[in-house]
Amino acid sequence: MKKILLVCDPDHYPHGPLEFVKGIREHEPVFVKGVFFGAVNAADLNAEKDAPEVYEVLLKKRKETEGKNVERFINQCKNGGIRYRSIEKDCFSRNEDFWMKETRYADLMIISLQLLSSGAGSSSPGVHAEQLLRWSDCPVLIVPEAVYHPERIIAAYDGTDESMHAIIQFCKTLPLFQSLPAEFVYIKNENNDRIPNQELLQEYINAHFENAAVLKLHWEPGRLLTRWMECHRNPLLITGAFGRSALSNLLHKSFAELIVSKTGCFVFIAR
Repeated sequence: MKKILLVCDPDHYPHGPLEFVKGIREHEPVFVKGVFFGAVNAADLNAEKDAPEVYEVLLKKRKETEGKNVERFINQCKNGGIRYRSIEKDCFSRNEDFWMKETRYADLMIISLQLLSSGAGSSSPGVHAEQLLRWSDCPVLIVPEAVYHPERIIAAYDGTDESMHAIIQFCKTLPLFQSLPAEFVYIKNENNDRIPNQELLQEYINAHFENAAVLKLHWEPGRLLTRWMECHRNPLLITGAFGRSALSNLLHKSFAELIVSKTGCFVFIAR
């Protein structure tokens, strides 16, 4: 059995991610903890200061929405035969201490692409979402809202311990996807086909994946990765810890574009 954290705020109910969890449930038992956050934005704070009666109306509507989301979550879990628990927190609980404790006692955290993209600029995810990726002490899976199942695995490999750790952690966390076609991609703009520890990498992926290939792309890592990913239907990208590994720092801009793009890409981020 796996314990999964599912993140929700009043404006982004994670219907798609919970349907994704139902797919996991078909392969192994799961326990899902829904973490529901209240949201306070600048308009709310201005209303509280300048028009208290308007603020009270806004607050009432938000609480009604939050209650409906929790009820919807419970019903969706019951219909899918999923063990569950829901907790409700105010927006001010969204801090590093809370998330590090919660994720330390979980196997996987799932965030919807829609929630991650909310408030994003043209080239980077929202500040709170990016902080959440950095604070997590367990792997994170970003799931698009309208696509419930990936069709191909793509692993970003750079020969470092961090990138190999991400691949191993994915295999342990989501073994149900090892039957999908998989590509392990080394990106470096140089005039040779050398890949660090290629033989050992090939041995490992052959032991875990039914249809896997290792390839080298002779590009600058930050330029064409997103466009190349868009050529694949419903891919799941495996990458190292956000903001910690050399690979994720190297791909930071491309990674950010990827998760807020319209490609519907799943992203697995190792802790």
